[in-house]
Amino acid sequence: MGFFNWAAPAFGHFADRWSPESIDEISGWLEPYLGGERRVLDVGGGTGALASRLSESTGARVTVLDPTPEMLRYIPDDGPIEGVVGTAEAMPFPDDSFDAVIVTDAFHHFRDQPGAVSEFCRVVRTGGGVLVVELDPAGVVMRLIVLGEKLLGEPGAFFTPDAMCEFMRVHGIAGNCAVIRGVSYRFVGTVR
Repeated sequence: MGFFNWAAPAFGHFADRWSPESIDEISGWLEPYLGGERRVLDVGGGTGALASRLSESTGARVTVLDPTPEMLRYIPDDGPIEGVVGTAEAMPFPDDSFDAVIVTDAFHHFRDQPGAVSEFCRVVRTGGGVLVVELDPAGVVMRLIVLGEKLLGEPGAFFTPDAMCEFMRVHGIAGNCAVIRGVSYRFVGTVR
């Protein structure tokens, strides 16, 4: 996580890259899973830029889980977002704490992806949702990004959309993948 420690100021300044249209789209994917408590966990959510926008859009209480305290420092203390230091593979939450979990552009950073998905299934209630927005590693540009991440010491364990759907299914989350724009795709699934 060394890269994210020193890059936190840049993320704090430029992290709100979400257009109103993309927030509406993400909120729409999450909405079917939001129950009475409307609790969402943003895993690897860094500075909370997306979490804040999702909270406004959905009325959900959003918790950001990130292993980098420097990133979480950018979450305002007086807002509706809670920042918690921790990893996807060992979440500090009780079972069934959330209606949904979202991971955007971070799943490939998880060092123990099966462990992370096991934690998703534990902290999200049965019938709750898992939304992962990732980059498809196919193509020359993405191969360069994967190489760059490896040079920075990141695991860079990317999945193609088909491989992501199968990986999630095998680990207890049934869903589907769809290309959303450019090299990005999303997986939306239900915890069994």
